[in-house]
Amino acid sequence: MDRTYHQPVVLHPDRLLTAVGVCGANQVSEVKKLQRMVADAGYRLATGRRLAVDGICGQQTVEAIRWYQRLLHLSPSGLVTPVSVCFMSALNAMSPANQPREAGGLLRVSAGQFTFDNEGQDYLTAAVPYRAVPARWFSRVLHWPGGVSGVTLGRGFDMKQRSAGEIYSILRRAGLEEHKATICSRAAGLSGRTAQQFVTVFGPMVGEMTHRQQIELFELVYPGYVSLAKHYYLRHTKKLQIVQEAVSWEAMDTKIKDVYVDIVYQGVDDIKMLTRAAAKNKRDKMIALIEQSNLYMKYEKQRKRICHLL
Repeated sequence: MDRTYHQPVVLHPDRLLTAVGVCGANQVSEVKKLQRMVADAGYRLATGRRLAVDGICGQQTVEAIRWYQRLLHLSPSGLVTPVSVCFMSALNAMSPANQPREAGGLLRVSAGQFTFDNEGQDYLTAAVPYRAVPARWFSRVLHWPGGVSGVTLGRGFDMKQRSAGEIYSILRRAGLEEHKATICSRAAGLSGRTAQQFVTVFGPMVGEMTHRQQIELFELVYPGYVSLAKHYYLRHTKKLQIVQEAVSWEAMDTKIKDVYVDIVYQGVDDIKMLTRAAAKNKRDKMIALIEQSNLYMKYEKQRKRICHLL
C-alpha cells in the first residue's frame, strides 16, 4: 500500500501563529516572539521605554504594538494577527540584523554625475549595527548634513521642503520598501535639531538603501533641479534682461553648466551674480565668483567646483 507524505510545515520565526494584543489569544510563546521583535526593531531607542520579553501581554506590550502601528500609518488597534503580514514584515525588516548590506554597487548616473559625486560618499557597508557618525558623508542612510538642512537620504534628497505624500511617492518610485518610505514621510518639514533627532531615532529602522535605489532616487529628483536652473537662467537673461549678451543655455560650456546646476541643487548665494558669471561662458569668471562667495567657499573642499572648472 502506497502512502502519500506531505511536505513538512515550515514555521517562520517572523510570523505569528495566533493573535497577540487586545482580545488576542496571547499565547506565551507568541507574545514573547512579538516582544523580542519589537525590542530588536529599536523600540527602546525610539521611545525610551524598555519592553520586557516575558510572554505577558500587558499594557506595555499593547502600547508598543500601537506605537508601531501609528508609525506605519496603520489603524492603532493594539492587535496583531497571523494575517498582519505588512506589520510583521516591517517589524522584522527594522532589525539591524535583518537589514541587507551591499558590499559594492553602481555609483554612475545617466546625468548629473558631478553633483551626484559631490553629495556624498560610499563605503563597502555602513558601520554595523548602524552608526552614521564615523562615516560622515555616507549617503545611503538617513543623515542630517547640519545647519538648517532637513532629514536627507541618498545624494541630496532633502525632505525639509517636501510634503509627506511627495516623500512617500518619490521613495516608492525609487524602489524603497513601503515601511521605509512610510517612516521617511514623517520627516516632512523637519529641519535643524529636530531633523537630527529624527535621524538618530528612526535611522536605524530605515537602515541602508541599495545602490540601485540611490541612483533611482537621484535620477528622479535631479532633472527637476536642471529645469529650475534653466528657469533661473532664462528668467535673468531673457525675460528680465538683467544680463546682456548672454550665451544661450544650450551653448553654455558643459562644465560651467555642471557648476551652475550644482549650486542651484545645493543652495544659491545670489542668483543674479551666479547667472551673470555663467552668462559670460568663461570658466575664470565662475571661479572668481566662487572665490568671492563665503557660502560657496565654505563647501568648496567637498564640492571641488573650482577644480572641475580648471
